[in-house]
Amino acid sequence: MDQGLHGGLRREAAVGAGNRRGPPASCPPVTGAWEDEAGQRWVSSVPAPASPRSGFLGSGGPRCELGGAGRRPGLYLHLRPLGRGDFGVVHLDLPLGHLVEALQDDAEGLAHLLHAAQRFASVPRFVEMLVVADESMARFHGAGLRPYLLTVLAAAARSFRHGSLGNAVELRVTRLLVLGPGTPGPPVTSNAAQMLRNFCRWQRDLNVPDEDSPLHFDTAILFTRQDLCGAATCDTLGMADVGTACDPERSCAIVEDDGLQSALTAAHELGHVFSMPHDDSQHCAELNGPAGSSRRVMAPVMSSVPPGEMWSPCSARFITDFLDNGHGHCLLDKPLEWLRLPTALPGAAYPVERQCQLAFGADSRHCGDVQPPCAALWCSGRAGGRAVCQTKHFPWADGTPCGPGRACMSGQCVGIAAMEELNTPVDGAWGPWGPWGSCSRSCGGGVSFSHRSCTRPAPRSGGHYCRGERSRFRSCNAEACPGSSPLAFREEQCAAYNHRPDVFKGLPAAGDWVPRYSGVPEKDRCKLTCQSRSLGYYHVLEPRVADGTPCSPEGTGVCVQGRCIPTGCDRVIGSKKRFDKCMVCGGDGSTCTKISGVFTKPRYGYNDVVTIPAGATHLLVRQGSPAGSGDAGDSGDSIYLALRQPSGGSLLNGGYVLVPSESTVTLAGGVTLRYSGATAAAETLACRGPLREPLVLQALVVDERRPPRLKYSFFAPPRPAAAWEKQKAEILAILRNRRRRA
Repeated sequence: MDQGLHGGLRREAAVGAGNRRGPPASCPPVTGAWEDEAGQRWVSSVPAPASPRSGFLGSGGPRCELGGAGRRPGLYLHLRPLGRGDFGVVHLDLPLGHLVEALQDDAEGLAHLLHAAQRFASVPRFVEMLVVADESMARFHGAGLRPYLLTVLAAAARSFRHGSLGNAVELRVTRLLVLGPGTPGPPVTSNAAQMLRNFCRWQRDLNVPDEDSPLHFDTAILFTRQDLCGAATCDTLGMADVGTACDPERSCAIVEDDGLQSALTAAHELGHVFSMPHDDSQHCAELNGPAGSSRRVMAPVMSSVPPGEMWSPCSARFITDFLDNGHGHCLLDKPLEWLRLPTALPGAAYPVERQCQLAFGADSRHCGDVQPPCAALWCSGRAGGRAVCQTKHFPWADGTPCGPGRACMSGQCVGIAAMEELNTPVDGAWGPWGPWGSCSRSCGGGVSFSHRSCTRPAPRSGGHYCRGERSRFRSCNAEACPGSSPLAFREEQCAAYNHRPDVFKGLPAAGDWVPRYSGVPEKDRCKLTCQSRSLGYYHVLEPRVADGTPCSPEGTGVCVQGRCIPTGCDRVIGSKKRFDKCMVCGGDGSTCTKISGVFTKPRYGYNDVVTIPAGATHLLVRQGSPAGSGDAGDSGDSIYLALRQPSGGSLLNGGYVLVPSESTVTLAGGVTLRYSGATAAAETLACRGPLREPLVLQALVVDERRPPRLKYSFFAPPRPAAAWEKQKAEILAILRNRRRRA
């Protein structure tokens, strides 16, 4: 079986035909891997709500591997990858140029503003679908196959327009294929997991990447009359990969045709594609409450669903998080053409006798006197050689005539006028804004929310869900926390996992979790990625940091519900305040002066270049010595950047040990400095500051015959008057000594 998760729906046994099956086993956690340009590789356990296939989390135990760093030719220097015992220097995958640009223009997160705004709004999504019916469907349904499929899909689309979903999702059939004899199709098998893999591979080759093409689709669904089997039984009614919408290789599902109720199976499997777990999973226990959700779309065993309770709170939460986290990006475009789905209720087109044939076979007939009309569909069949009446615990289809001037609706026989009223679409409308909630932080810049619901009225009978802003937020408690830096809040969240043996079974319980910024993609800045200082491995410990956490050390944006929201330098959402070059919020740049210089006199070994004072800002160092001759052993570089404390302790590239790739140095007070790596064609150090303590910039010279090309610049605060007087006295003393010698 492919690595990952898949979700399936199983049938509740017909009366006299077997017992109800229990829910499927849960799945273990998924693994994630990263690899840098130097060939260093990490593999770690990562919680993934949108992981492939049905439970919710994938497989594999946590482990970490590292390798690939070697010795540079011609230099007796060690290239040090991130490993055990390294403190403060970690691997970075992001280009340093991004930081240099940020130093020049502090506009963090603006490129993601639109996407972030969608997180707090109801945005229409359009699922362009390829619908495939295999040869077994063509044999059974004959000429009625196409209208039957469209009727089933109309019911599935109607369920996705139910207000309990909490989102505006439209199913649009853009392509419908029927596989007849001799038509190439996916290999057919009764093994549900294998059938899903076969279909996913097959449908991938039919898709057109261009979303403007009429041949493009977002997801594919296969209908079959083949009996689908799981590992032990053949109760499986469908299967789909979990959380794969917009993944062209795995956004697909299979459905065993079981009559008109196959609409519920199709909705269930598409729910998995939108990352929904089964309602009985441990991830849904708290969201669904003690009453549970045994009769909703995402129940693990198929049963009829009450019309007012289509989707569980857990399902609504998972699809909302999935879409808000950007996984439904391909669903934002509305198709230009699609197949129109029937608006008539299914029972109007398929009388009760035909419903029995669709569910139990061509010879089945309706058992008329078992229960009152509409309550449950009882049909004839044979079991153990005897004629029996059987049911799948579903009511008659809505719209089925049940008497003169009457028709079925939600299992009740009602008058035609009442049925038409119940079937009239009603669009939803927003209710009033709720009160502002509590602040997420007591100091340092928190966030509070206000929400509104689509309940005035709630959409019903296929009406549209509300569109527009559903949540709003504002800054609160923006004053700085006494005695701590803004970065301390993320540090506290990492430290909460110290000495917890339950986090990663089989690995030592780290007691020194610290935030990891290096190598974290920009889109993942608001996940709690932490690293053990002593053990070296790092993990995503939470899918979101707490609201109000700074997105990164360099910018001013803050995380809100997993998204980086631009703020002013005062970390107030909507503020226009910016740092000046002196890193004074709202300042005019008059409190610092620019200092720049070059290094011109190399000596073999470590050379002190300049002492960068505490309070310095916008430090930028560039070094690129001339290329080598190309001879064996000629590295093409002769100078490397290094940093030390004034007291002598090394901070970067000390002891003739180099950091080869891009990395981050964490300085006093949580200030971070980005380093390009020793193997870069032009080494770069960059730090926005302000520095909490002085630093000594060094040049490590390994070939003093080559001229250096080292330049530095930073902005420094004004020196205290006493320091100027001392320097002035030293200069005057030097001048007097020169006069005496003259």
